Amino acid sequence: MSSAFWAAFKSDRDETEQNAFNQSVSWRCGLPPQPSQLDRFYGFPPPPAQPITQAHVNCVISAFNARTAILRARLRRDALLESKLTPEEHIEIQQALIIKGFLRNRVQKYRANPDGQFGLNTRAAIRDYQRSIGASPTGFLSDQQRVAVLQSPEEMEAREARAAAEAKAKRAAIDAKKQAEEQAKRAEEQAKQEAEEREKKRLEEEAARAAEWRQKIDEAQRKGPEYAAKLSDVKWTLREHINPMTEEMEYTVLSRQSNGTGAVANVEGFCERNQVPFQATLENDHDPAASLGFITSRFDNGIIGKKRINDGPVEPTSFPAEKWRNRITVASLIFTHDGPEVAETTWRVLAEIETSRGTLYIKIPMFNGNVQKLIANCQHRYEVEKRRGGHPDAPMSQPM
Repeated sequence: MSSAFWAAFKSDRDETEQNAFNQSVSWRCGLPPQPSQLDRFYGFPPPPAQPITQAHVNCVISAFNARTAILRARLRRDALLESKLTPEEHIEIQQALIIKGFLRNRVQKYRANPDGQFGLNTRAAIRDYQRSIGASPTGFLSDQQRVAVLQSPEEMEAREARAAAEAKAKRAAIDAKKQAEEQAKRAEEQAKQEAEEREKKRLEEEAARAAEWRQKIDEAQRKGPEYAAKLSDVKWTLREHINPMTEEMEYTVLSRQSNGTGAVANVEGFCERNQVPFQATLENDHDPAASLGFITSRFDNGIIGKKRINDGPVEPTSFPAEKWRNRITVASLIFTHDGPEVAETTWRVLAEIETSRGTLYIKIPMFNGNVQKLIANCQHRYEVEKRRGGHPDAPMSQPM
């Protein structure tokens, strides 16, 4: 209660009120009478001694607790915190104020001793201390001010150094975080920009490839029919038959091409999974039973010759032999975009082969009407196979 009283103390009136409270406690709790100062002064004999019972103690404690609650109800913030300090902590604060030269005996009645009672002298000392550190002179120490006033100059210097170091470290951490965030943001923006540039480049390249492919298709559709019309001497016949496994119409094209000096190529075009091969059987035109000589490769046993696709260059070629030594694959159209002989863009294939009966030329006009029927049929079968998962004889799956 002493701490609460001195926190609420403002003038002598408060002290008078407290003395009245003490007397009322003696009366309410029925405490044994004690000799007064006047009795002792005049030498009157003390009243007979009476024991202090537990009931007296409990009554006094209850009264003091109630008084403490009343006093604390008047207090706020730092004053309320001070009221909860122990008398020993009050004494420590007074000793620190004396050492620092703030607690002096300005009001003689209340002295300047470290007695734990925060009278007018102690309040004045606290205000002087607060002014010295640039704080508002409230007369009540905050927690931070109480810690500071209890420290020695060395401790205060060390505390300020620690605080400065902590503030510096905090600023450095904030700066580092800000710098890292800015760097991450720049990196993110740069990555985004690079991704956009890559995507733009990819789209441009894709558009360029699409334009180039479209140009090749347009060229094939323009030159193919013209070339096919010029080859009036090269005939292509179309054979049709029903595949007993799939019950679908299949086509085969045939062409007999001779050099006029005894060498002939019987060319056959047909569907084979995802491609359209054109194979030629080389024979002696005068006597099919007689052999026809030609140059073969010692590496793959193919027949040596030359080949030209569309308006491309004439290139030396080894035509791969098939089941028989004199049967070769001249061309093989595909329906994807990853080869030199793509169905959409190939409009002619030419082959030149040196035989024992002279040079033999093979001409395949891809835009011949019958050849076009074959290619369309093969492409249809290819699309069907893709939908059937690569199994040409599997039934078409029904939509869900």
